[in-house]
Amino acid sequence: MIPDPRPVIPPPCGQSALDPGARRRVCAEEAGHDGEHVDVTGYRWEAPGAVLARLRQTWGSTHRIAWTGTYWVATARDRRARWRSHVEPTPAQLEADLRRHTGHPPIPRQRRETPR
Repeated sequence: MIPDPRPVIPPPCGQSALDPGARRRVCAEEAGHDGEHVDVTGYRWEAPGAVLARLRQTWGSTHRIAWTGTYWVATARDRRARWRSHVEPTPAQLEADLRRHTGHPPIPRQRRETPR
């Protein structure tokens, strides 16, 4: 039997994200890899699920956070907010936009102890 001369190359991950310049980056790691995604140029990004959980933890009390598969979106819960919607290609840009327009992330209010 003659061996197959072609090397077996595992399929790539294929997850994609936009970089700060809104250029699409595609992960070149093996499918099912752990950790960050990396494209052929070395650009790295976190898995969308981890980023979404972190953004919701930080900004969830004042904004609804969503990932469309391409863009990151934050919508203010207060309809009277001056900057109601924020749409950015990267989570870092979204957070910078939220800080610029709304200030630092909200700090949960401390509960007062009831007098006994």
